[in-house]
Amino acid sequence: MELGWSKDQIHTVDEDLGVSGSRSGNRYGFDQMVSMAALAKVGIILSLEVARLARGNRNWYHLLDVCGITGTLIADYEGLYDPAAYNDRLLLGL
Repeated sequence: MELGWSKDQIHTVDEDLGVSGSRSGNRYGFDQMVSMAALAKVGIILSLEVARLARGNRNWYHLLDVCGITGTLIADYEGLYDPAAYNDRLLLGL
């Protein structure tokens, strides 16, 4: 028995690599990720560092709200977070 996800269940978002933080409005990959999470088509968002997912507070808290409503988990090298859980939301909000 294999553990994990099949390749067709994994989507890598790298469209925003090299896009300056000052141009946060042109982040197609991030916007697509939030849209897919809002449609409950994402079970977990994996990142090397969650602080690097969004370039500003408005985008970050919007992502947290969407994930909290749809039950999408967020994980990085430090842990697994459930934005719907009060303590995890506090950690992610810092």
